Amino acid sequence: MESLGGDGEEPLEEAVAEALTDVVAGPEYRDTEQVLVVTARLSLQRAVDLLALAGSDGDEEYEPGSLAELVAFCARATVYWAELTGEGARGDGAAFFAWLGEVEEDDEFLDRLHDEVADWERRTGRSPAEASPRPSESFSVESDLPARAVRAVHRLRALHTATRTRLAAAGVRRWAARPAALLLGDVMGYFSKRGSLEAPGRIVERIADALDEAGQNAASRGEPLVVLAHSMGGNIVHDVLSHFRPDVRVDLLVTVGTQVGLFEELKLFASSDRGVPNPGQAKVAALPNVGRWLNVLDRSDPLAFAAAPVFAGAEDLVFRTGAWWAHGGYLTSCEFHARLARRVGWPA
Repeated sequence: MESLGGDGEEPLEEAVAEALTDVVAGPEYRDTEQVLVVTARLSLQRAVDLLALAGSDGDEEYEPGSLAELVAFCARATVYWAELTGEGARGDGAAFFAWLGEVEEDDEFLDRLHDEVADWERRTGRSPAEASPRPSESFSVESDLPARAVRAVHRLRALHTATRTRLAAAGVRRWAARPAALLLGDVMGYFSKRGSLEAPGRIVERIADALDEAGQNAASRGEPLVVLAHSMGGNIVHDVLSHFRPDVRVDLLVTVGTQVGLFEELKLFASSDRGVPNPGQAKVAALPNVGRWLNVLDRSDPLAFAAAPVFAGAEDLVFRTGAWWAHGGYLTSCEFHARLARRVGWPA
């Protein structure tokens, strides 16, 4: 979750294991059948996020459309949670959703969540075509639950032992130190090899090419160009747009858990001007090639910094991930994507 590249399932497995940390180490946790149940009793939305994260791997060649089904189910569950709780303002978990106290195991929770969401959709007139009534006790091949949701439960059971072992062996400090060390390495590696306008480095070229391709695709469809960048990715995108490729027009830039504000104050960007701020200019001028810039941060994320106090035109938004390691909890949260879509005026 902390790097720009990488293949295979290891990063995803790492993220799932970290998401399990609070549950496995918590006093309410008893066995492998209760990962989602215990999470939901604290926060139903966190359980939905964990379900989406655990079920997001797999080969589409053998499961065509299964990922889309999982995404649709988790999106519906997120809307259900957000509407009833006012996005958590009215309450959450077992204290708000009484039915959570009636389920004891994860498979039972998954069935009940499906039924509660479908029933709410029918009562409110929001029922999609796939939200049809189904018999109880249908956690099986006959169930219309997404196959990946069912498989995600089994995956969580398999990962819980490894997570407990890692907690006992490594300790809490190591959990935070590793991603922070990786970020530090990324920072030093990028700034030492980003190159110049005449000879840009490989990372700059790669990002610039991706922006060009995305811009061409957006233009061909008559759509806005939206760029979402997490952590060190936000710093690189800002460097590219402000110095290497100011000709690229981005309609919406979303930086998440980034250090852009900090790095500008340290004057690390190629476009940084050590003469700013000054008595006549309190902030760095807004990027003329960016229509709107949203910078999202969790106050408990030690690697996320505000941008609005440093840059003109930047909008800082606070999002509480609820994750133990907040820095990796933004993009794996269904609520994050739903709230971002509403914030910019697009349907979730």
